[in-house]
Amino acid sequence: MRVMVKVLGVFRETGKPKEASVNIVDGSSIGDVIKTVIGDDDALRMILWDKQVDSPFPNALIMLDGVEVNNLQGMATPVSDGQELVLLSVVHGG
Repeated sequence: MRVMVKVLGVFRETGKPKEASVNIVDGSSIGDVIKTVIGDDDALRMILWDKQVDSPFPNALIMLDGVEVNNLQGMATPVSDGQELVLLSVVHGG
């Protein structure tokens, strides 16, 4: 199963491509996709993942097919083949 992931805002400063197709297993959630995208990228983990709340939400607006995921099931939202996940930093320049 493949999901298109777009990394925008200051998250791009980590060197991640603006968009990438990510291969995930059936039954994956948004949390699973994000953990796959982070992988062993310490720079992305540092600016995306908030250790205090164990979540990316303080640092990112996360949208699945244009819908903010907190309006769905948050990190537990299931992801289907061909969907688009956008990670947009809440801090960004103009």
